[in-house]
Amino acid sequence: MDGIDSLRHAIETIPIPGAPPRLSRQGAAVGLALLDTSLRLNHVRRLTERLTVVEHGTARRSTEVDVSLKLLDEGQRQATAQLQDLIGQEHGERAASRPARQRSLWVPLARLPRRDVSPVDVFDSAGQKLPRLTQHEASRLVASGLYRLLRGILASDENAQTAKHELNTFLFQVHEPRWLIQQALLTLLTERNHPEEEFALAPAEGTVPGYGRQCRELALDILTGCADMLVEYAYLLNVAVRDYMLVVALDDSVEEHRLSYETPLHVDARQPVAKEQWRRLASSRRGYVVGYETMIPATLKSYHLVARTAPEAEISRMYLSTDADQHQVDGLAEDLGSLAERQDAAPLQEADGARHKILELQAQTVLRRLSDLLRRRKWEAGQSGVELSPRSLPACHKLAAAATTGEAVRVDTNELDNSLRRHPEFTSENLREAARELTEREFGQDLVLVTGIADNEARAYWRRSGGRDPRGDHVRVRATLVLKDSTKSGPLNVTFYALAVAAVSFVLGWMLVGSPWPYGRHATEELGHIGDGQSVITMLLLLPGFLYSRLSLPPRRTVLGYLGTLPQALVQLSIAAVAAFAAAVATKTGGEVVQATLTVAVGLPVLAALVLFGQASWRESAIPLSRIGAPRWAGNGAWDRRRPLEADVRFDSSGGW
Repeated sequence: MDGIDSLRHAIETIPIPGAPPRLSRQGAAVGLALLDTSLRLNHVRRLTERLTVVEHGTARRSTEVDVSLKLLDEGQRQATAQLQDLIGQEHGERAASRPARQRSLWVPLARLPRRDVSPVDVFDSAGQKLPRLTQHEASRLVASGLYRLLRGILASDENAQTAKHELNTFLFQVHEPRWLIQQALLTLLTERNHPEEEFALAPAEGTVPGYGRQCRELALDILTGCADMLVEYAYLLNVAVRDYMLVVALDDSVEEHRLSYETPLHVDARQPVAKEQWRRLASSRRGYVVGYETMIPATLKSYHLVARTAPEAEISRMYLSTDADQHQVDGLAEDLGSLAERQDAAPLQEADGARHKILELQAQTVLRRLSDLLRRRKWEAGQSGVELSPRSLPACHKLAAAATTGEAVRVDTNELDNSLRRHPEFTSENLREAARELTEREFGQDLVLVTGIADNEARAYWRRSGGRDPRGDHVRVRATLVLKDSTKSGPLNVTFYALAVAAVSFVLGWMLVGSPWPYGRHATEELGHIGDGQSVITMLLLLPGFLYSRLSLPPRRTVLGYLGTLPQALVQLSIAAVAAFAAAVATKTGGEVVQATLTVAVGLPVLAALVLFGQASWRESAIPLSRIGAPRWAGNGAWDRRRPLEADVRFDSSGGW
C-alpha cells in the first residue's frame, strides 16, 4: 500500500479522537525541513559503503558519510537549529533552567527502511558516539509538518472559501474529520508497522450510518475529491510512511564532518537442498558470486563501494552499475519513436518550411542527446577495459555519426544542404531501431568495472556525470563480486591426499597379491585368503586417517569452505572407497569382491586427483560480464545469449527482495 492508501485505511480503522491530537506549529516547520533535507541531502558530499563478506550468507556493511554543513541552505539551517529547543519543550524544560550548551544542528544523514529498522549508532571521525534523534520524536515532527502542509494545500483551493462546500465544512466548521486525519497521520508515522493490506470492520445489523460514519466519509471524500491537488503530497507521505530518518546532532562550529554507522543487510541465500549442493560443487570452478543492491540519493554526486573478503580469498572480478540514466534513456527512446512517426507523416518533399524547420530542430536536439549518451557509454567502456561494439548498436551509431560528423548532402542545384533530415541515415527505420536498441541493450545502466583489485579488497568509484539534473528521489545501485580461493592450497592438498590414499591401497594390494597387477585367477585367490586381515585393516584406516588430520580444510560456513565443497566431497569419496576396501577385507568375502573394492580404492582417488587437477579455477580465467549480470551493451555481453549466473548470495540494503 502506498502512503495515501495507508492514510485512507487508517482513517477507516482508527477511533475518532475526542480532542485534537497534540501537534506543534513550530514542530511542523521543523518536520518539513527535516523531510526536505532528507530528500535532497545536498549537504552529503560523498557516500562510502564498506561491504565485508567472510561467511556464506552473512555480510557486514558500514557506511561513511562526508557532510558539509556549509552546503545547507539558510532555511534548512534555521529550522534544524530550532530542534534542540523543541526537544527541551517536549520534556517540560524551561528556558531559564537550560544550561549553556554547545550550539548543534540536527541533520538528516540517510533514510532507512521502516519495516526492519534496527538501532543505529553514528560515530564521528574521532570515534565518539553522536546524539541521535529518536524515531518517535522525528515521526511526530514529520506528522505535524505533513498535516500543516495538507491543510495549507486544501485551503489554497478556491472552494475553501465557499460556505456550503464540503471543503469549507472540513476546514472551518466540523472538527472531528480534521482530528481524525491528524490522529491517522500520527499513528502511521509513530508506529513501527504500517498496513500491508486493508481490512474492513463489518457493521452490526439493524444500524444506520451515524455522526461518526459521516465524519469518516467527509475525511475520505476530501482526500478523493482533491486527489489532483495532492499528487506531490502523496509522494511526500509515501516517503514518510516507507522510511525512517537518521537524524544526528552535529557541532555547528565545524563545517566538515566525517561520520560512520553500520546497518543490517537483507540476505537471500536460500535455495532448495539439491540446487544448493550443485551450486556449491560448481563454485570451485566459476567462483563464489555475490550480488549487492542498494539505493543512494538521486542528488548524490559521489559514491564509493569498498568490498572486502577473508585474506585467504580474493576478488577476481567486480563491477558496479546504476540506473542514474534510466529516466533519460526512457525519454530518449520515446522521443526517437515520436520522431519516426513525424518523419513518416511529413516526408521531406511535401513538408512546408515551418514544419520542416520544427522537425529539423527536434531531430537535432534528440540526436545530440543520443550522441552524447553514446559517447559517455564508450568512455565508460574504455575506462573499464571492455568494448562497446558498433555491431550491437548499429542504428545508434549511424544516427550519432549523422549528428556529430557534420556531413552535408548535395542537392539538385549543386548546393550543400546541412539539414539533418536529408542525411541518408536519418530514416524512420533507423529511428525506431535505435529506440529498440536503447531498451534491449540496457543503455540506461551505466558501468564501472573494477580492474585494479588488491588481493582481498576492491574499490568501485561512481560519480554522476556533469550537466545532468537528477530524476526521482533515489538511484538503484547493483554490484556483483566473484570470489575465488587465493591460496590454491586447498585443492592442491586434496590432490596430494587422494594420490597418497590411492598409493596406500595400491601398495597393500601389491603386497597381498605379490604382483603390481592385482588381477587374474592367482590374484583373486590370494585376495580371498588374506591371512592377517587385521593388519591390512589397520593400515587402510590408520594412514588415510592420519593424512586426513593433516589437511587444513576450511569451515563449511565460510566463503572458502563454500569454494572448497568439491575438494571436500572428493576427500570423503576417497575415504569411503578405502573404507569399502577395509570392510571387504574384514568380512572375508570372496576374492572377486575384494578385488573390486581394491580397484575402487585405487581408481576413485586417482580420478578425484585428475578432476581437481583439471579444474579451471587453477588458471586465471575471467567470467564474461554477461554471465554476472552486467549491462548488455558492455563488451561481448550484448552477444552472449546464455543466462546470467545466479548469485550464490544476494544482499540488499533496502529490503527489495
